Amino acid sequence: MKSLFMTIAMAALLLTACGHRASNGSTTDVLKTDSIGMQREDTAVMVSVSAEWPIAGNAALVENIQRYISEEMATNIGDEKPKAIISADGHKVVEATFNRYQQALTTMRNEAQQAGYADGMQYSYYLHLSMMEANSRYVTYLCRAEGFTGGAHGFATSTAQSFSATTGQRIGYEANYNFEKEVQEIKNQTLFKEPLSPQLYALIKEGVRSYFQEFDESVASDEQLKDMLIGVNDVNRIPLPSAAPAFTKKGLAFIYQQYEIAPYAAGMVNFDIAYDKIRPFLTAEAQALLP
Repeated sequence: MKSLFMTIAMAALLLTACGHRASNGSTTDVLKTDSIGMQREDTAVMVSVSAEWPIAGNAALVENIQRYISEEMATNIGDEKPKAIISADGHKVVEATFNRYQQALTTMRNEAQQAGYADGMQYSYYLHLSMMEANSRYVTYLCRAEGFTGGAHGFATSTAQSFSATTGQRIGYEANYNFEKEVQEIKNQTLFKEPLSPQLYALIKEGVRSYFQEFDESVASDEQLKDMLIGVNDVNRIPLPSAAPAFTKKGLAFIYQQYEIAPYAAGMVNFDIAYDKIRPFLTAEAQALLP
């Protein structure tokens, strides 16, 4: 299957210089957006940054999604994480992000080339934030990134964030890995009542198992499942994904990033848990988003 990044890169071949891309965006019953984007490609560097920027709707919802997009665009591409540019002006946020990526990739490639590593290699970064679903209860945004910044292979990430359509509140959590304690710490929890519940762990284990079974992998036993994973000592306590699960038509969507619980070759482990199964574990704020 052709990757999303390859599709974008092929479209960018038509460009010879930096250019803005914009369309009318989309309009739902709860939100109106404007599509804002910039991209540029040459033989050395390819950068593409775009977002469905909220421009009208519930004021709290619009403001919180604008802040979320601004924070997601403050992704570190070097050693330091940049400060997010919080603004109601989507063009300003996208342009600043594009310029930062363009400069960082050019510098990284030049340094690699001087060291004799980057001859013939195109460094790239693609970042796109889009409205995945919207209804009277919730709005879910998808953030996708792919690229190559040196090394053995490229990278890819895919995360999602859900918002209450009525209050604008983010429904999820923030996860940070404590290297000293070697555990993932979760804060600002608005999704799960008891994130360490054995019953919730059981649903996660079966969801992870179902992902590998789609590829005809033999994971019937817990020992076989453990062999498919990395950094997981107990399959009965597979940690929550670093990016909070999001609300979709199919259920609550769990997405683990590359290397998070499985080797690179396994891709991004992902699965949906039906709402009738996950409902008892959700907070009151999260349950308000359900049908």
